[in-house]
Amino acid sequence: MNNNLMDEFKGKGVNFHCIEAGRQAFGAWIISTVREKYFKALSQIISLKNGSLANVVSKRNNGLIEAVKKIQSVDWVIGHNPGALWATCFAGKKLNCKMGFDVEDYHPGEGSNKLQQQLTKKLMKSLLPKMDYVSFASHLIMEEVKKNIATNNPNWFTILNYFPKEEFSLPKTEISGRLKLVWFSQNISAERGLELVLPLVKANPTKMELHLYGKINYDFMEKQLEAENIIIHEPVPQKELHQALGLYDVGLALEPAKDLNNDLAISNKILAYLQSGLYILASNTAAQQSFLEKHPKAGICFDHKKNDSDIVLDSLVKEIELIRQQRLVRFEQYQKNNWEIESISLINKWIEACT
Repeated sequence: MNNNLMDEFKGKGVNFHCIEAGRQAFGAWIISTVREKYFKALSQIISLKNGSLANVVSKRNNGLIEAVKKIQSVDWVIGHNPGALWATCFAGKKLNCKMGFDVEDYHPGEGSNKLQQQLTKKLMKSLLPKMDYVSFASHLIMEEVKKNIATNNPNWFTILNYFPKEEFSLPKTEISGRLKLVWFSQNISAERGLELVLPLVKANPTKMELHLYGKINYDFMEKQLEAENIIIHEPVPQKELHQALGLYDVGLALEPAKDLNNDLAISNKILAYLQSGLYILASNTAAQQSFLEKHPKAGICFDHKKNDSDIVLDSLVKEIELIRQQRLVRFEQYQKNNWEIESISLINKWIEACT
């Protein structure tokens, strides 16, 4: 898939500078790994900053720096993960160009490694204020970063990861029969929120069915998914998946708030459900609850801590005809929630610097 995408964009004039991140380039891999471990140990003795701190946050930093050295001239350099923070600033200074950064996740709130979280937060606090703009994939992520840095920069803004409008359409045939639920992810496995609804789904085969799209973990399937009303689909291309969503009634956004980032982030699936006109059933993470409060007709939250999903799902079974009748209303109401419109603020930001 990566090769196909690269070929497509090469045909549109994009130049790729690929950095080997695995062990194929063994010498470079050894050097970056040793450098990362050295600076990580050093960080527990002295306070690091800039390139030294960046090497702790990500072993990819040095590879990016070397790639930047080969580039002669650009108008903008834009980073999009912690490993690219210092390289973005390095490029901005070397090439005398504008710098942007896209905060896709709340990186200091990912996982459970406290040292890594602290070092990532330190690097973000040091370098994000130097950017000409910073975009965020959710409003709550932006607010949390603002609290960390104590800033209210007007060039910081939110851009949700909506999809192209043309990827979604209503089904040509009406949906009938038992309540049709859908959930998708790259991987179908444990601890991704499915456990919150599986007992009720399996206990009600005449009332509901659950469709799962993604790469299956067979151990999880044998332990949790052996039921007549749970249907597993192979991974499909994005556009094909978005078209398939039209076959279902309710989209499940079951984030378990496993860490702070998971609580603050807006998943791609909840945006896809909104654009497809599905009714959304979401766990009440801070981000998902805030999202549905802004779009109250799009769906409903349940309390994932006490897990009252059974009560809410039972109510959706009773309201199945209303959910289906209002599908067109939901689809048309959120027609303007798409990437073409959402990306305008980003494009304008790029254009401003070039005029």
